[in-house]
Amino acid sequence: MKLSRRKFIGGTASLLATASGMQLGFVHAALPKGSRGKTLVYLFLRGGYDGLNMVIPRTGTHRTEYENKREHIQVPVSGDNAMHNLNGAFGLHGSASGMKSLYDAGKLAVVHAVGMPEGLGSRSHFDSQEMYELGTPGDLSTTTGWLARHMMSTPGLVEDASIPSLSTNSSSPTSLLGDKTAMTLDSVSGFHPNGGRYGNEHLDALAKIYDGTSSLDYAVQSSIDTINMLQKIDVEVPDSYPNSSLADDLGLLAGMIKMNVGLQVAAVDFGGWDTHNGQGDDGGGYYATRVETLSEAIKAFMDDLASHGLDNDVVLVVQSEFGRRVRENGNRGTDHGTAFPMFVVGGKVQGGKIYGTFPGVADDDLYLHTDLKVTTDFRKVLSDIVVNFMGNPNVDVVFPGYTYSDADSFGLTGGAELFSNGFE
Repeated sequence: MKLSRRKFIGGTASLLATASGMQLGFVHAALPKGSRGKTLVYLFLRGGYDGLNMVIPRTGTHRTEYENKREHIQVPVSGDNAMHNLNGAFGLHGSASGMKSLYDAGKLAVVHAVGMPEGLGSRSHFDSQEMYELGTPGDLSTTTGWLARHMMSTPGLVEDASIPSLSTNSSSPTSLLGDKTAMTLDSVSGFHPNGGRYGNEHLDALAKIYDGTSSLDYAVQSSIDTINMLQKIDVEVPDSYPNSSLADDLGLLAGMIKMNVGLQVAAVDFGGWDTHNGQGDDGGGYYATRVETLSEAIKAFMDDLASHGLDNDVVLVVQSEFGRRVRENGNRGTDHGTAFPMFVVGGKVQGGKIYGTFPGVADDDLYLHTDLKVTTDFRKVLSDIVVNFMGNPNVDVVFPGYTYSDADSFGLTGGAELFSNGFE
């Protein structure tokens, strides 16, 4: 049993974030005051995770090719560390029991072989992460992140939101670049300009210095108001969560959602997926431990929300900067690849299904003869959620240059038919 850990809103650049004078609330078209809006949680697996050992071929020629290319690190169909059966043709890693229970409950959907359009991706961690978070494949010059553009363009914001967007990282991620209301989660002392013995006196002095009507005065006054508000927020991660940093982050987000602070989007990181060496043989080892940590944290988060009747108000999306190559390397690991499965989780998600088209893992089916080929543009998955769950029709703003239509939608949160797939 873990000890309860308390984590509060921090702000590594709280005063700077409001230097423009923008308040934490929004003044453009919004939901009525006091409304409970929808929340999108964007969970990014840093390092490039091996999706082919997460959602795994179980039968037929796909299985034969998979086993031939992964002599040591293949996840078994039966026996020790056996995969969970998803739909007969594909399985989920055996350490992902929590995620499997959500799949069975219809709250988790898989979209296989996701990535950037061919020729626009990168095997560089930095470049690929940036392009995914900017929402502009092949273009690193974009000056705002896709979550920030959603926040700028959506009509679905709560008018009196105290904390509309936040990140659990030590600094605001690229996906929130340009969102001046974005906050980071750390600790109260990290947000407070002086969290020591004379903290309150320091705040009082700042209030007296910046009591005018200039933009800087308004910015500092807004920050002081925010600090005072956050000191009254007491979010405790329940003991039902496992003892991991990811679980603490998700538990804190659940607490904020339960307190109805107007949280619209949240960005969460979970690293450690760059498995070049010693990934783990026969479905076990390091990778299995990482999968279990991810799975149990997501399950605890969704169970917490469901116990308060809030799981229908939240969608959590899981992605990475790329998948891994299909063939294991000489160090019993996997090198940087291309396509990967995304997960979409929530009470309104049309789960218990695998969406998309699996391209196959035979030599002739691979991208550059090494990688799982992309068959679904990641923007299609995110646009589906932005439009149909978050209620923002402005996909052209959120993902410049990308065309989306409901007719082409997966219907991940309802409203469209299941996309035809190429599974056996």
